[in-house]
Amino acid sequence: MRIIHSLEGKSWSGGQQQALFLARGMKNLGHQILLVSHHGGELAEIARNDGIEVIEHDFRSEASPISIFKLNKIFNSFKPDIVNVHRAWAHTQWLMVSLLNRFRGLIVTRRVLFKPDTNPLSLVKYRSSGVRSFIAVSDAVSERLKGQGVSPGKIKVIYSATDTDRFNPANLESLTLPLPFDRNLPYILFVGNYSHNKGHHLVAQAFSSVSSKFENLQLVIAGHFTDSEKLADEISRSSNNNRIHVLGFRKDVPALMSKASLYINASYQEGFSGTIREALSMGLPVVASDIPANLEAGRHAKIFFFRSGDKSSLSEAITTFFSSDINASFKEELRRSAEKVFGIKNMVECTLNYYQHQVNNNA
Repeated sequence: MRIIHSLEGKSWSGGQQQALFLARGMKNLGHQILLVSHHGGELAEIARNDGIEVIEHDFRSEASPISIFKLNKIFNSFKPDIVNVHRAWAHTQWLMVSLLNRFRGLIVTRRVLFKPDTNPLSLVKYRSSGVRSFIAVSDAVSERLKGQGVSPGKIKVIYSATDTDRFNPANLESLTLPLPFDRNLPYILFVGNYSHNKGHHLVAQAFSSVSSKFENLQLVIAGHFTDSEKLADEISRSSNNNRIHVLGFRKDVPALMSKASLYINASYQEGFSGTIREALSMGLPVVASDIPANLEAGRHAKIFFFRSGDKSSLSEAITTFFSSDINASFKEELRRSAEKVFGIKNMVECTLNYYQHQVNNNA
């Protein structure tokens, strides 16, 4: 098949990583792949180094006529069987191209749970016949699309992937910087870009509640903007705050996970957590909020849940975990489940099968 993957955005993101997994995997299986990504973005350089054909595109604004005209030229030159877009502006612009060319192979991947805008353009985007189908990364995202007016028959759930070779306890990476405490002490790990939705404040409060029960236990927080003054102020009001360590953005997450005792996800809303998939791939036990996407992940691997937004429930879940018999076989089962369900190979194969189904139905 001739396949275009396309998305806007210059900075690296989870969506860009997933698009790269798909483009790389499909190219390696012999398909002709073109990646249309944002001019000057990180994704273009990484993809070219992988031997993927790339066109850098200036998306300008969501409905830019100039951008749409240029995409139309790319479309008519490459003549794809499938165009899979992975972000909102690419969705809008490729929809216009599809309508211009009466193209029946536009597929939109929706990765976030946030409710789409309700302006007229957004309503058209999600209900237009110019989009052949939607790939949702979880049942929770699928339900959100249905609420936006997308027909259930146009939605396919395919989970995003984790690099289970990199996130593998047998392939240990080294820490880029040493931990700010004795490496032999147990610690809870929480990774997430700082925002209220991720629940950093809740994790700090819950740790403050349980820290007196576990004398040597530490809390490690990493992610973009976690070194902000706002989070520092929250932590300063916590008891035993000398055992809460904020690392900022780190690229050595597998190494951090390999040494942790427990991983926490405290999101209030999420499409499908990449860090939960990564922790499970490392065989690292997880305590997670009981939002729909996390409960969905729990259908495939054992996760300890707490009531979303409830500090006491999170404290209780942490205490329950450290009182449980977590042995090597439990961790190995987490790893096996993640590799089977969330591996790159599985995502690429499921996506290609869905593409082929769409192409066959167009014949």
